[in-house]
Amino acid sequence: MRTQVLDLYHTTKEKYSLKLLSGEAGLTNSISWVYLAEDFQNMPFLKGGELVITTGLFMQSGITLSEFICALVTRSCSGILINVGQYIHEGDITEEIKEFCKNSDFPLITMPWKIHLVDIMQDYCRTLLLSTRNADLINAAFLGAIYQSPLHESTLLTLNQHGFPTKAEYRIFVISNLQTTTRITFSLNHKQLKYHLFEHDHLQILIVLMSQPNIPLNELLDILLFCDSITLGISNSFSSLMDFGLCYKRARFALAAASFWSIPSVYFEELGIFQILFSSSDPEMLKGISQKSLGVLEEFDALHDSDYVDTLRTFLLSDCNLLETASSMHAHRNTIVYRLKKIKELLHTELNDSKIKFELLMAFYIREYFLIE
Repeated sequence: MRTQVLDLYHTTKEKYSLKLLSGEAGLTNSISWVYLAEDFQNMPFLKGGELVITTGLFMQSGITLSEFICALVTRSCSGILINVGQYIHEGDITEEIKEFCKNSDFPLITMPWKIHLVDIMQDYCRTLLLSTRNADLINAAFLGAIYQSPLHESTLLTLNQHGFPTKAEYRIFVISNLQTTTRITFSLNHKQLKYHLFEHDHLQILIVLMSQPNIPLNELLDILLFCDSITLGISNSFSSLMDFGLCYKRARFALAAASFWSIPSVYFEELGIFQILFSSSDPEMLKGISQKSLGVLEEFDALHDSDYVDTLRTFLLSDCNLLETASSMHAHRNTIVYRLKKIKELLHTELNDSKIKFELLMAFYIREYFLIE
């Protein structure tokens, strides 16, 4: 877990004569970096999570403090530290501004003009660099845990030292299409959860200690699925870090299922009989099953720029409903009828046999799994 605003505020409150004027609930916001902002035009460079320090020099160009803070909140910054006394005075920080910061969970902190910006920035940057090193250590440990079987003692020791006990209740969430982590980390911190979030294979991997404090899964999903484009694969609950690698793979398989069904999230436990696919220790056999069922269609699509694979997938997912397939694909019913006729010819099979439909669905599951892998 990265450094939070409260870590810097509480450890340097006396040293730099800091005063928290509003936004106390946002003290749990994670800090990505400390940024000195004096020019409103530089707002697009903010990536989210910055603790912004300013003297208010921007007010010389006609930008109000209210506009400035509103822009920071919009950019998902973690808070603002104002060096008051020259360009901004405490009287300029109106009740309306304080109320906005309170409602936005945006810490509004001041320090007197006598404080040298270089001192506080060096102090904070050292703390954040140390936090980044610790985060890198945890990243490396969890990455190791994915591929180590059994888990190395040194990996386990690193995780234990950073607050992840060997025996505890965990879940893993594999997240695709998450553009920025700031909104999620702010909410997880606010819930006072113990977690770690890191990137691997262009996906975000979230491990949550579920028991301290105990949070309902539906609340956790509401936090994670704040954007329609996000897709989640969720592992089963597990009680030992020794099972981390296995449960990570289960979460990846659940993500493949969510992508296949075009739904926001899937729990591994929901996959029923398809969990058997995951249990196979022979990936080449699985690929062979998929290739045997779908290979002809994939080759035909590649050569003729057609979309028979997607048509078959949509048809099977609609429980073989022609009208629903046509609607989903924005195509005329007769177009779907023609495509299905060609698909049957290419596969040398009918699509009204339950065994054949099951085998094709299984092939699609395997295909989606390896596409994500």
